[in-house]
Amino acid sequence: MKDTVLSQSLKPRHIAMISIGGVVGAGFFIGASAPISVAGPGALLSYAMSGLMTYLVNLMLRDVALSAPGHGSFVNQIRHALGGHAGFMTGWTYWLVWVTTLGIEIMAAASLLTPLVHLPYALVECIILAVMTGANLMAVRAYGEFEYWFSMLKVGAIAAFILIGVVTLFQGHTPVRQNVLGGGLLPHGWLALLAAIPAIMFSMSGSEVITIAALESETPDKNIAKATRSVGLRIVGFYLTSVALILCLVPWSSLTPGESPFLFVLNQLHIPFAGAAMEVVIVSAMLSTLNSGLYATSRILFELADVDDAPKVFMRLHPNTQSPRIAVLFSSAAALIIAAVAILSPNAVFAFLLSATGALIIFHNTLIVFTRVRLCGLGITPILTFLLLLGALIAMALVPHTRHELAISTFTMGIMLVIAIVRHFVGKAPSRAL
Repeated sequence: MKDTVLSQSLKPRHIAMISIGGVVGAGFFIGASAPISVAGPGALLSYAMSGLMTYLVNLMLRDVALSAPGHGSFVNQIRHALGGHAGFMTGWTYWLVWVTTLGIEIMAAASLLTPLVHLPYALVECIILAVMTGANLMAVRAYGEFEYWFSMLKVGAIAAFILIGVVTLFQGHTPVRQNVLGGGLLPHGWLALLAAIPAIMFSMSGSEVITIAALESETPDKNIAKATRSVGLRIVGFYLTSVALILCLVPWSSLTPGESPFLFVLNQLHIPFAGAAMEVVIVSAMLSTLNSGLYATSRILFELADVDDAPKVFMRLHPNTQSPRIAVLFSSAAALIIAAVAILSPNAVFAFLLSATGALIIFHNTLIVFTRVRLCGLGITPILTFLLLLGALIAMALVPHTRHELAISTFTMGIMLVIAIVRHFVGKAPSRAL
């Protein structure tokens, strides 16, 4: 029926750029300084390992899409292969990760824009969220266009940075050896390499949005397979090349966590208007994350409602745009509440939510691997992927400051499993098998 069928107006060019935008977010432009500060030059190896995991998981997504076409996003693929409880847990924890991320991005964007627009911080937050919510209430093609141009800007910024960096290195005036090896290749030991991986994987997360967006195109499974094939090239081209240049161009110890290493490098090279240009890029990356986050959370709620894991009201579509407006508004309101909680209770509720997102992404990726094994059989690639993901979880358990995140994430998954089981025994099964 038309009133419960999403639009299919996204074009291949939208899908291609959405897949890029999903990999490169604001967390990369700002957050890259933290792993480098933790692991030193060895952070490049941490990025390589995280990139390999992300690439392999995308191969799993491709295999699943080709083996069981027509079953929806990766959440419904997990439900199809592993059952209703797994689908319930994945869907709601994925929604929780995204709305928490949305709350963080709203605050970060407002912090950057408030000094420029001279409006109250809370009002700037509301304006930013209102604009992106409005974009998601329009036809899905509007979301695609927004994300297309946001991604073009991010790709252009990274390409310009790489070009500037390469030209600078070829001029031969940069003390590369001193910058990279001045404090040793592994100044904080091997454990620091593992400690940097969870934060890097969080910054690389988002490529799975393509499995959601492709459902609103004419050939979803073909588009999923095509987009996931090129994710490895994007990781090498964007992440590894950029981080390698940062390490070569400035001493790694001069970077400050929470500040953009790209901006720091450009300022050190005395590039004109670097600050203004990078601020535009970072704000655009944040808006891109908000755009994709509202899109992903609303569509996941739509899928959850379709299998009775969420209220049916989330399936209600706008008659003209075919967008799930109630789901969009609900996710937007949840993100605003989380942003408010961050101000009112930063060390309690918000800290819990932020910690809960830590290992949930790794758990989701592990379930994707299990789904691939269930649908396609066991092979070298899923075994390697699982071992790398298991290693990331072990790393979180070994490192003191991530051990708490692992515990909170495990607790959250357990709570979702209990809810799913209780629903089953009271006669409200999480879902039917697809």
